[in-house]
Amino acid sequence: MNRKLRLPILGMLLILLSGCWDSRDLEELSFPLAAAYDLHRPGSADPTDPPAPAGKKLLDLTTVVPNLTPKAPTPVNVETLSGVNIGDVRQRRGLTDADTYVTGMNRVIVLGEELARQGLNPYMDVLWRGSTISGTMYMAVAAGRGEDIIKTPIKTFNNIGNYLIAFFNGMNKRTFIPVTNINQFHINQAAGKNPVLPIMERKDDRVVITGVALFKKDRMVSKLGIEEAHDLVLLRGLKERSYLPFFAETDGILHRGTVLVDNSRKVQYSRSNQGHRFVITIKLQGTLEEHSHQIPVDETHLQEIERTIEKQVAAQCERFIDMMQNELKLDCIDISKYALAKERKTLSRQIDNPDFIKNADIRVKVKVHLKNTGEMR
Repeated sequence: MNRKLRLPILGMLLILLSGCWDSRDLEELSFPLAAAYDLHRPGSADPTDPPAPAGKKLLDLTTVVPNLTPKAPTPVNVETLSGVNIGDVRQRRGLTDADTYVTGMNRVIVLGEELARQGLNPYMDVLWRGSTISGTMYMAVAAGRGEDIIKTPIKTFNNIGNYLIAFFNGMNKRTFIPVTNINQFHINQAAGKNPVLPIMERKDDRVVITGVALFKKDRMVSKLGIEEAHDLVLLRGLKERSYLPFFAETDGILHRGTVLVDNSRKVQYSRSNQGHRFVITIKLQGTLEEHSHQIPVDETHLQEIERTIEKQVAAQCERFIDMMQNELKLDCIDISKYALAKERKTLSRQIDNPDFIKNADIRVKVKVHLKNTGEMR
Protein backbone atom coordinates (compact mmCIF):
# COMPACT_ATOMS: atom_id res chain seq x y z
CA MET A 1 0.00 0.00 0.00
CA ASN A 2 1.17 3.51 -0.76
CA ARG A 3 2.74 4.95 2.38
CA LYS A 4 1.06 8.31 1.73
CA LEU A 5 -2.37 6.61 2.01
CA ARG A 6 -1.70 4.73 5.25
CA LEU A 7 -2.02 7.66 7.61
CA PRO A 8 -5.36 9.00 6.25
CA ILE A 9 -6.86 5.48 6.15
CA LEU A 10 -5.68 4.75 9.69
CA GLY A 11 -7.20 8.02 10.86
CA MET A 12 -10.56 7.18 9.26
CA LEU A 13 -10.58 3.73 10.90
CA LEU A 14 -9.91 5.22 14.31
CA ILE A 15 -12.82 7.61 13.88
CA LEU A 16 -15.20 4.83 12.80
CA LEU A 17 -14.11 2.49 15.60
CA SER A 18 -14.99 5.05 18.23
CA GLY A 19 -18.70 4.18 17.75
CA CYS A 20 -19.99 7.38 19.33
CA TRP A 21 -21.82 8.95 16.41
CA ASP A 22 -25.27 7.88 17.64
CA SER A 23 -24.68 7.95 21.40
CA ARG A 24 -27.38 9.40 23.68
CA ASP A 25 -27.36 10.28 27.36
CA LEU A 26 -29.42 7.92 29.53
CA GLU A 27 -31.78 10.68 30.63
CA GLU A 28 -32.70 11.16 26.97
CA LEU A 29 -33.92 7.57 26.63
CA SER A 30 -37.16 5.84 27.69
CA PHE A 31 -36.85 2.25 28.91
CA PRO A 32 -40.29 0.64 29.42
CA LEU A 33 -40.34 -2.08 32.09
CA ALA A 34 -43.91 -3.27 31.58
CA ALA A 35 -46.78 -2.55 29.22
CA ALA A 36 -50.50 -3.28 28.86
CA TYR A 37 -52.48 -3.83 25.66
CA ASP A 38 -56.22 -3.06 25.72
CA LEU A 39 -58.99 -2.42 23.25
CA HIS A 40 -59.50 1.32 23.16
CA ARG A 41 -61.70 2.97 25.75
CA PRO A 42 -62.82 6.49 24.75
CA GLY A 43 -61.11 9.13 26.84
CA SER A 44 -58.28 6.86 28.04
CA ALA A 45 -55.63 8.31 25.72
CA ASP A 46 -53.67 11.48 26.34
CA PRO A 47 -54.04 14.07 24.96
CA THR A 48 -56.83 13.15 22.48
CA ASP A 49 -58.36 10.09 20.84
CA PRO A 50 -56.93 9.52 17.35
CA PRO A 51 -59.36 8.79 14.49
CA ALA A 52 -60.21 5.11 13.97
CA PRO A 53 -60.36 3.52 10.49
CA ALA A 54 -63.82 2.38 9.42
CA GLY A 55 -64.72 -0.97 10.94
CA LYS A 56 -61.59 -1.17 13.11
CA LYS A 57 -61.02 -0.70 16.82
CA LEU A 58 -58.16 1.28 18.25
CA LEU A 59 -55.62 -0.12 20.69
CA ASP A 60 -54.62 1.42 24.03
CA LEU A 61 -50.98 0.93 25.06
CA THR A 62 -50.04 1.73 28.66
CA THR A 63 -46.36 1.75 29.63
CA VAL A 64 -44.30 2.03 32.81
CA VAL A 65 -41.08 3.98 32.17
CA PRO A 66 -38.56 4.86 34.91
CA ASN A 67 -37.77 8.57 34.95
CA LEU A 68 -33.98 8.87 34.50
CA THR A 69 -33.90 12.66 34.49
CA PRO A 70 -31.95 13.98 37.51
CA LYS A 71 -34.17 15.46 40.23
CA ALA A 72 -37.33 14.33 38.43
CA PRO A 73 -40.51 14.98 40.46
CA THR A 74 -41.73 11.39 39.97
CA PRO A 75 -39.63 8.18 39.79
CA VAL A 76 -41.73 6.63 37.04
CA ASN A 77 -43.93 7.73 34.14
CA VAL A 78 -47.14 5.79 33.44
CA GLU A 79 -48.78 6.83 30.18
CA THR A 80 -51.59 5.55 27.96
CA LEU A 81 -51.56 6.26 24.22
CA SER A 82 -53.86 4.99 21.49
CA GLY A 83 -53.40 4.01 17.87
CA VAL A 84 -54.48 1.67 15.08
CA ASN A 85 -51.69 -0.76 16.09
CA ILE A 86 -48.55 -0.84 18.22
CA GLY A 87 -46.40 0.78 15.54
CA ASP A 88 -48.89 3.62 15.25
CA VAL A 89 -48.80 4.13 19.03
CA ARG A 90 -45.00 4.30 18.93
CA GLN A 91 -45.01 7.04 16.31
CA ARG A 92 -47.63 8.96 18.27
CA ARG A 93 -45.35 8.77 21.30
CA GLY A 94 -43.04 11.11 19.43
CA LEU A 95 -45.76 13.78 19.70
CA THR A 96 -45.83 13.66 23.51
CA ASP A 97 -42.39 12.37 24.62
CA ALA A 98 -39.05 14.09 24.13
CA ASP A 99 -37.07 10.91 24.87
CA THR A 100 -36.07 8.11 22.50
CA TYR A 101 -38.21 5.03 23.14
CA VAL A 102 -36.13 1.83 23.61
CA THR A 103 -38.44 -1.20 23.46
CA GLY A 104 -35.85 -3.90 24.19
CA MET A 105 -35.96 -3.40 27.97
CA ASN A 106 -39.65 -4.30 28.32
CA ARG A 107 -40.09 -7.45 30.46
CA VAL A 108 -43.85 -7.86 31.00
CA ILE A 109 -46.95 -7.61 28.78
CA VAL A 110 -50.39 -7.55 30.45
CA LEU A 111 -53.27 -8.14 28.03
CA GLY A 112 -56.77 -6.86 28.57
CA GLU A 113 -59.40 -9.61 28.75
CA GLU A 114 -61.55 -8.12 25.98
CA LEU A 115 -58.55 -7.94 23.66
CA ALA A 116 -57.50 -11.51 24.52
CA ARG A 117 -60.96 -12.84 23.66
CA GLN A 118 -60.80 -11.12 20.29
CA GLY A 119 -57.45 -12.69 19.30
CA LEU A 120 -53.90 -11.48 19.98
CA ASN A 121 -51.80 -12.26 16.91
CA PRO A 122 -52.60 -9.03 15.02
CA TYR A 123 -51.33 -7.06 18.02
CA MET A 124 -48.37 -9.28 18.95
CA ASP A 125 -46.73 -9.41 15.52
CA VAL A 126 -44.64 -6.33 16.24
CA LEU A 127 -43.08 -8.12 19.22
CA TRP A 128 -42.18 -11.29 17.32
CA ARG A 129 -40.59 -9.35 14.45
CA GLY A 130 -38.60 -6.88 16.57
CA SER A 131 -34.94 -7.87 16.73
CA THR A 132 -34.46 -6.09 20.07
CA ILE A 133 -37.48 -7.68 21.78
CA SER A 134 -36.63 -10.46 24.23
CA GLY A 135 -38.49 -13.75 23.77
CA THR A 136 -38.46 -14.17 27.55
CA MET A 137 -40.89 -11.28 28.09
CA TYR A 138 -43.59 -12.50 30.49
CA MET A 139 -47.24 -12.51 29.41
CA ALA A 140 -50.41 -12.38 31.49
CA VAL A 141 -54.12 -11.63 31.03
CA ALA A 142 -55.87 -9.06 33.19
CA ALA A 143 -59.28 -9.73 34.70
CA GLY A 144 -60.65 -6.61 33.03
CA ARG A 145 -58.26 -4.04 31.58
CA GLY A 146 -54.50 -4.45 31.57
CA GLU A 147 -54.24 -0.70 32.08
CA ASP A 148 -55.67 -1.10 35.60
CA ILE A 149 -52.88 -3.54 36.51
CA ILE A 150 -50.16 -1.21 35.21
CA LYS A 151 -51.62 1.74 37.11
CA THR A 152 -51.75 -0.04 40.49
CA PRO A 153 -49.92 2.10 43.10
CA ILE A 154 -47.65 -0.63 44.48
CA LYS A 155 -46.21 0.28 47.91
CA THR A 156 -43.67 -2.53 48.36
CA PHE A 157 -41.64 -1.68 45.21
CA ASN A 158 -40.52 1.60 43.68
CA ASN A 159 -42.78 0.97 40.65
CA ILE A 160 -45.25 -1.58 39.26
CA GLY A 161 -42.83 -2.61 36.50
CA ASN A 162 -40.17 -3.87 38.89
CA TYR A 163 -42.87 -5.53 41.00
CA LEU A 164 -44.29 -7.50 38.06
CA ILE A 165 -40.82 -8.62 36.96
CA ALA A 166 -40.02 -9.86 40.48
CA PHE A 167 -43.50 -11.40 40.75
CA PHE A 168 -43.02 -13.62 37.70
CA ASN A 169 -39.36 -14.42 38.36
CA GLY A 170 -39.32 -17.73 40.20
CA MET A 171 -43.12 -18.06 40.41
CA ASN A 172 -42.81 -21.66 39.24
CA LYS A 173 -40.75 -22.34 42.39
CA ARG A 174 -43.50 -20.99 44.64
CA THR A 175 -46.81 -22.30 43.30
CA PHE A 176 -48.50 -24.40 40.62
CA ILE A 177 -49.36 -21.56 38.21
CA PRO A 178 -48.12 -21.49 34.59
CA VAL A 179 -45.56 -18.83 33.72
CA THR A 180 -45.44 -18.08 29.98
CA ASN A 181 -43.27 -15.82 27.83
CA ILE A 182 -44.00 -14.44 24.35
CA ASN A 183 -41.81 -17.04 22.66
CA GLN A 184 -43.70 -19.92 24.33
CA PHE A 185 -47.04 -18.28 23.53
CA HIS A 186 -46.05 -18.17 19.85
CA ILE A 187 -44.76 -21.77 19.76
CA ASN A 188 -47.85 -23.11 21.53
CA GLN A 189 -50.06 -22.07 18.63
CA ALA A 190 -48.68 -24.87 16.44
CA ALA A 191 -50.86 -27.80 15.37
CA GLY A 192 -52.12 -29.78 18.37
CA LYS A 193 -51.04 -27.12 20.88
CA ASN A 194 -52.73 -24.22 22.71
CA PRO A 195 -51.24 -21.58 25.05
CA VAL A 196 -52.19 -20.83 28.65
CA LEU A 197 -51.53 -17.60 30.56
CA PRO A 198 -51.93 -16.54 34.21
CA ILE A 199 -54.77 -14.15 35.04
CA MET A 200 -53.96 -11.07 37.13
CA GLU A 201 -56.42 -8.93 39.02
CA ARG A 202 -56.11 -5.64 40.84
CA LYS A 203 -57.47 -5.64 44.37
CA ASP A 204 -57.09 -2.18 45.89
CA ASP A 205 -53.32 -1.54 45.99
CA ARG A 206 -52.37 -5.14 45.29
CA VAL A 207 -52.01 -7.28 42.18
CA VAL A 208 -52.78 -10.98 42.62
CA ILE A 209 -53.07 -14.12 40.46
CA THR A 210 -56.69 -15.31 40.37
CA GLY A 211 -56.60 -18.06 37.75
CA VAL A 212 -55.47 -19.14 34.29
CA ALA A 213 -56.66 -18.12 30.83
CA LEU A 214 -57.08 -20.89 28.25
CA PHE A 215 -56.46 -20.10 24.59
CA LYS A 216 -57.44 -21.75 21.34
CA LYS A 217 -54.39 -20.66 19.37
CA ASP A 218 -54.28 -16.86 19.85
CA ARG A 219 -57.85 -16.40 21.16
CA MET A 220 -58.82 -16.70 24.82
CA VAL A 221 -61.80 -19.06 25.18
CA SER A 222 -62.14 -19.83 28.89
CA LYS A 223 -60.86 -19.17 32.42
CA LEU A 224 -59.90 -21.49 35.27
CA GLY A 225 -59.87 -20.84 38.99
CA ILE A 226 -56.82 -21.37 41.18
CA GLU A 227 -57.60 -24.99 42.13
CA GLU A 228 -58.26 -25.98 38.51
CA ALA A 229 -55.07 -24.16 37.52
CA HIS A 230 -53.10 -26.44 39.85
CA ASP A 231 -54.57 -29.51 38.13
CA LEU A 232 -53.75 -28.00 34.74
CA VAL A 233 -50.07 -27.57 35.68
CA LEU A 234 -49.76 -31.18 36.81
CA LEU A 235 -51.52 -32.59 33.75
CA ARG A 236 -49.68 -30.28 31.35
CA GLY A 237 -46.32 -31.32 32.77
CA LEU A 238 -45.05 -27.84 33.60
CA LYS A 239 -42.18 -28.51 35.99
CA GLU A 240 -42.83 -26.46 39.11
CA ARG A 241 -42.62 -26.62 42.89
CA SER A 242 -45.34 -25.93 45.40
CA TYR A 243 -46.99 -26.83 48.69
CA LEU A 244 -49.81 -29.36 48.40
CA PRO A 245 -52.29 -29.94 51.27
CA PHE A 246 -53.78 -33.37 51.99
CA PHE A 247 -56.60 -34.77 54.14
CA ALA A 248 -56.86 -38.38 55.30
CA GLU A 249 -58.65 -40.46 57.93
CA THR A 250 -56.77 -43.45 59.34
CA ASP A 251 -58.19 -45.65 62.13
CA GLY A 252 -60.81 -43.02 62.89
CA ILE A 253 -58.22 -40.25 63.22
CA LEU A 254 -58.33 -37.28 60.82
CA HIS A 255 -54.88 -36.39 59.53
CA ARG A 256 -54.24 -33.08 57.81
CA GLY A 257 -50.98 -31.84 56.47
CA THR A 258 -48.93 -30.35 53.68
CA VAL A 259 -46.17 -31.64 51.46
CA LEU A 260 -43.68 -29.62 49.43
CA VAL A 261 -43.26 -31.32 46.05
CA ASP A 262 -41.71 -31.02 42.60
CA ASN A 263 -43.78 -32.39 39.73
CA SER A 264 -43.01 -34.12 36.45
CA ARG A 265 -45.04 -35.91 33.77
CA LYS A 266 -44.76 -38.81 31.36
CA VAL A 267 -47.25 -39.44 28.53
CA GLN A 268 -47.74 -42.70 26.67
CA TYR A 269 -49.78 -42.68 23.47
CA SER A 270 -51.26 -45.62 21.56
CA ARG A 271 -53.90 -46.17 18.92
CA SER A 272 -56.19 -49.14 18.43
CA ASN A 273 -59.56 -49.93 16.86
CA GLN A 274 -61.16 -48.26 19.89
CA GLY A 275 -59.41 -44.96 19.15
CA HIS A 276 -56.65 -42.80 20.60
CA ARG A 277 -55.42 -43.52 24.12
CA PHE A 278 -53.24 -41.42 26.39
CA VAL A 279 -51.84 -42.54 29.74
CA ILE A 280 -50.54 -39.61 31.80
CA THR A 281 -48.26 -40.47 34.72
CA ILE A 282 -47.77 -37.62 37.19
CA LYS A 283 -44.84 -37.91 39.57
CA LEU A 284 -44.65 -35.85 42.76
CA GLN A 285 -41.51 -35.93 44.88
CA GLY A 286 -40.76 -33.96 48.02
CA THR A 287 -41.04 -33.83 51.80
CA LEU A 288 -43.68 -33.78 54.49
CA GLU A 289 -43.80 -30.18 55.72
CA GLU A 290 -46.82 -30.17 58.01
CA HIS A 291 -48.84 -32.77 59.95
CA SER A 292 -51.80 -32.00 62.20
CA HIS A 293 -51.57 -35.06 64.49
CA GLN A 294 -49.03 -35.41 67.26
CA ILE A 295 -48.41 -39.11 66.57
CA PRO A 296 -44.85 -39.54 65.18
CA VAL A 297 -44.83 -40.23 61.46
CA ASP A 298 -42.97 -43.46 60.77
CA GLU A 299 -42.22 -45.08 57.41
CA THR A 300 -45.55 -46.93 57.34
CA HIS A 301 -47.55 -43.76 58.01
CA LEU A 302 -45.50 -41.89 55.41
CA GLN A 303 -46.50 -44.48 52.81
CA GLU A 304 -50.15 -44.03 53.82
CA ILE A 305 -49.79 -40.30 53.25
CA GLU A 306 -48.26 -40.98 49.83
CA ARG A 307 -51.23 -43.17 48.87
CA THR A 308 -53.65 -40.54 50.16
CA ILE A 309 -52.10 -37.85 48.01
CA GLU A 310 -52.04 -40.17 44.98
CA LYS A 311 -55.79 -40.80 45.29
CA GLN A 312 -56.53 -37.15 45.98
CA VAL A 313 -54.56 -35.80 42.99
CA ALA A 314 -55.83 -38.56 40.66
CA ALA A 315 -59.46 -37.75 41.52
CA GLN A 316 -58.87 -34.03 40.94
CA CYS A 317 -57.18 -34.66 37.60
CA GLU A 318 -59.93 -37.03 36.44
CA ARG A 319 -62.54 -34.35 37.15
CA PHE A 320 -60.44 -31.85 35.22
CA ILE A 321 -60.13 -34.18 32.21
CA ASP A 322 -63.89 -34.79 32.21
CA MET A 323 -64.49 -31.02 32.18
CA MET A 324 -61.84 -30.52 29.47
CA GLN A 325 -63.31 -33.18 27.17
CA ASN A 326 -67.01 -32.48 27.63
CA GLU A 327 -67.15 -28.72 28.29
CA LEU A 328 -64.02 -27.13 26.84
CA LYS A 329 -63.42 -29.69 24.05
CA LEU A 330 -59.91 -28.29 23.87
CA ASP A 331 -56.50 -29.81 24.51
CA CYS A 332 -55.20 -27.47 27.20
CA ILE A 333 -52.92 -30.10 28.79
CA ASP A 334 -50.62 -30.42 25.77
CA ILE A 335 -50.93 -34.14 24.98
CA SER A 336 -51.97 -34.03 21.30
CA LYS A 337 -48.33 -33.53 20.33
CA TYR A 338 -47.61 -37.14 21.33
CA ALA A 339 -50.15 -38.39 18.80
CA LEU A 340 -48.70 -36.11 16.13
CA ALA A 341 -45.21 -37.42 16.83
CA LYS A 342 -46.33 -40.91 15.77
CA GLU A 343 -49.02 -40.19 13.21
CA ARG A 344 -48.45 -36.72 11.81
CA LYS A 345 -49.44 -37.63 8.23
CA THR A 346 -52.84 -38.99 9.21
CA LEU A 347 -53.63 -36.61 12.09
CA SER A 348 -52.27 -33.23 10.97
CA ARG A 349 -55.65 -32.09 9.59
CA GLN A 350 -57.85 -33.36 12.43
CA ILE A 351 -55.65 -32.86 15.51
CA ASP A 352 -57.26 -29.47 16.33
CA ASN A 353 -60.79 -30.72 15.72
CA PRO A 354 -62.73 -30.65 19.05
CA ASP A 355 -63.83 -34.25 18.46
CA PHE A 356 -60.24 -35.50 18.65
CA ILE A 357 -59.68 -34.57 22.30
CA LYS A 358 -63.34 -35.17 23.23
CA ASN A 359 -63.30 -38.78 22.08
CA ALA A 360 -59.79 -39.67 23.27
CA ASP A 361 -59.35 -42.21 26.08
CA ILE A 362 -57.29 -40.33 28.69
CA ARG A 363 -56.12 -42.12 31.84
CA VAL A 364 -54.20 -40.66 34.79
CA LYS A 365 -51.76 -42.32 37.17
CA VAL A 366 -50.18 -40.51 40.11
CA LYS A 367 -47.01 -41.59 41.90
CA VAL A 368 -45.88 -39.82 45.08
CA HIS A 369 -42.56 -40.27 46.82
CA LEU A 370 -41.81 -38.42 50.06
CA LYS A 371 -38.13 -38.46 50.92
CA ASN A 372 -38.56 -38.01 54.66
CA THR A 373 -41.01 -37.01 57.36
CA GLY A 374 -39.57 -33.55 57.84
CA GLU A 375 -39.12 -34.16 61.57
CA MET A 376 -36.05 -33.24 63.60
CA ARG A 377 -34.29 -36.31 65.00
